[in-house]
Amino acid sequence: MFQFTNQYAATTLGQAGGVALYISEFLSQFYVVIGIGPVIAALTLTGIAFFSFLFLKKIALRDDLPFVGLLPWLSLFIMQLDYDYQEQGTIAYLFLLFFLWLYTNLKPKIRLIYGICLIPVLYWVGGPVVHLFALSALLFEFLTNGNKKYTSLVYPLVAILSAVIGAYLGFSRNLKFAFLPDAYYDPMLHTSRIYYSWYALPVMMVLGAYLRKWKEPTSLKKKCIWIGIQWVVIGFVAYEGIMRWGRLDTIDHLEQDYYIRNGEWDKVITSFNQTTLSKRRMCGLNLALAHKGILSERLLDYPQRGIETLMLRWDQSVFTAELHSDLYYCMGIISTAQKFAFEAFVSSHPSGNPRMLKRLVETNLITGAYPVAEKYIRLLENTWYYKDWATDHRRFLYNDQAIKDDKELGVKRRCWKSETLIPEIYTDPVSTLIHLVPACPDNKAGLQYLTSFLLLNKDIETYKTLQESLYRSSAWHDMTECQQEAIVICSPNDPHFWLEHGVSIKVRNRAIAFIQKVQDVSRSGQNPAVALASEYGKTYWYYYMFNTINK
Repeated sequence: MFQFTNQYAATTLGQAGGVALYISEFLSQFYVVIGIGPVIAALTLTGIAFFSFLFLKKIALRDDLPFVGLLPWLSLFIMQLDYDYQEQGTIAYLFLLFFLWLYTNLKPKIRLIYGICLIPVLYWVGGPVVHLFALSALLFEFLTNGNKKYTSLVYPLVAILSAVIGAYLGFSRNLKFAFLPDAYYDPMLHTSRIYYSWYALPVMMVLGAYLRKWKEPTSLKKKCIWIGIQWVVIGFVAYEGIMRWGRLDTIDHLEQDYYIRNGEWDKVITSFNQTTLSKRRMCGLNLALAHKGILSERLLDYPQRGIETLMLRWDQSVFTAELHSDLYYCMGIISTAQKFAFEAFVSSHPSGNPRMLKRLVETNLITGAYPVAEKYIRLLENTWYYKDWATDHRRFLYNDQAIKDDKELGVKRRCWKSETLIPEIYTDPVSTLIHLVPACPDNKAGLQYLTSFLLLNKDIETYKTLQESLYRSSAWHDMTECQQEAIVICSPNDPHFWLEHGVSIKVRNRAIAFIQKVQDVSRSGQNPAVALASEYGKTYWYYYMFNTINK
């Protein structure tokens, strides 16, 4: 989370690779604007390709090797598809290629001094990429038979010394991040792809030196064929990289997550595509339905598969922590929403998560922890994209009446106060909501989620108890058709019971017809799940009878 403060600049720049990190964090704040992220990535990768070709030409002495020259570009292009990869790595690589290009344009006597002096600087600018620079500069001298090729053996030694001293002084977190490209990846994860770009540059140099001995095609036709074949290979490799590592199955999820981040609930609903189903996307859809106040009404219009389509199992990932914070906040369980927001914030590398920092502002305003909320507001005011939002929320600081009068924060504070009166601490949302919903009747989203949890989990006994104690109270005025259909299952052979518990004449008549249809289908030997799907597939009776769930 980039901040326009001297303290942030000093903290970021005071570490190995600090310059590359500072630049990447500055650029990352613009990714929240649609279309800007791809442009930034494209320009960065174009710079990689440009300096790769310039450097290759110094070795190969020819300009008809696009595939060889794009090896670093291809390896970094693949890494850009991985959202656990940090842009700092690409920026550092760009600095590496730029300094290598400068190195090759210097006279041999000056090059040695330049290389030795530059290595500590590049360690500060780019981090562990300095070792690739030292190796590449050494390899360049041997491949071009430079006068200082044996003297240049000092480069790796200077690089190693810089990294060891830097790690000892605390500029790197540990020796691993001082020497390896893992420093540019999520520290909690590992992938071998992070090493591809470090292999690509030496391979490019060796191939360039080898192909220098081959004559270039003399005729225009042969040259076009030679270059054309290479571009076809480049296209094929890039396509395979996208298909294999592009995580194309997450595109719909990322689109949905963008709409959720911005509270565009109508777009979450209208953009939902049942051809690419996942539990995470279903959770996001149900969250949008709850915000629109229609979760109970339209619950079975979509392919629900148990309670995990309402809330994912906790897997300790940042993305699930963000989603859980959004879900608990919507349900009115403020303390747990705050817990997951903090979990997501501290787990977001390298420097925090402004989306969850906003949530922490909200939850601390709700709980009356105004000094904490003010601290977080100050952090957001130092950003480019979130400063207006943060400044606007200053009006709630130390102003209980303003929070009470606010349409959203007022309801959430009443939920939080009711939550603090619950005699026990529960780890599951259902147990908490069973106590919270009656105590805070304004929490309509909480009621929607509570009944949906019980129905999708086929917990009819608990649902019956809840309905008998809460229905027709200020917390639960009316039942949707789905909720009424569940009452029928509570006592399937007693229409009088149905009517006593709020089932309408319409739903009663349809229930009787459904029961008769089930009996007719069973006698005919047909598969009831298939025979009833077209007419009753979106009823709770059908879900209860034929949908299997993992409890």
